[in-house]
Amino acid sequence: MSILLEILRSFLGTLVRQWPELVSTFYGVLLGGLAALAVVKWQLGEERKTREGHDKEFLTFLVEHVNREITKNTRTLEDLIDACQQSVEARIEIWDWAATIVGAFTTEAHNDLYRTGLQRYLPGSFEERIRRGNTIAIDIGNQVRQARAQHIFNDRYRDDGQALNDTLFAGVKATLPSARAALIECDNVVSPANLPWTQRVLTHKQLRRRATWRRRLTRLRPSRKKKD
Repeated sequence: MSILLEILRSFLGTLVRQWPELVSTFYGVLLGGLAALAVVKWQLGEERKTREGHDKEFLTFLVEHVNREITKNTRTLEDLIDACQQSVEARIEIWDWAATIVGAFTTEAHNDLYRTGLQRYLPGSFEERIRRGNTIAIDIGNQVRQARAQHIFNDRYRDDGQALNDTLFAGVKATLPSARAALIECDNVVSPANLPWTQRVLTHKQLRRRATWRRRLTRLRPSRKKKD
């Protein structure tokens, strides 16, 4: 028993003598660990900022493509309006012409953007205009093709086919001016100049990256299959 007490007394004496050194060592390890953690967090934050910066540069390039696509679709819609003004009554030749025109509507730039997932950086109202511009082009195209098919059916199988077709034609024509106004609004909003992070001059390095992205994006787009 006395031996055990002697060992315990010796241990406690050693602990008391080395206590300041143990405390300083503990705090040194703790502070070193905290400093290392802070450095890691800083590095991760810098990497995230760099990655986000590159993402936004690429997103700006994609928005530029979407803007050009909306502008092109607006001109296509104006061509459709002009074509429909060439007749006051429904004629299959007008529908054939209209169906050819709406075939020029494109959605590739919109699809390219959403395949990347980078739309998460866009302001809500900005993205809404992108979606709306794309929806207008799709809806007008579907409306014209469906109306053409309905015109053919009415002409062949309905006794009052001409009256029905005239009403159908007038209804489609009536929707086009408002669709054009909405598409112009989307065109005005969806511009790289309206993005929050584009209020600065691009460096030569950023411009070179854009050119590289443009080439890669062209190669990655799926080729259109020729219709028989």
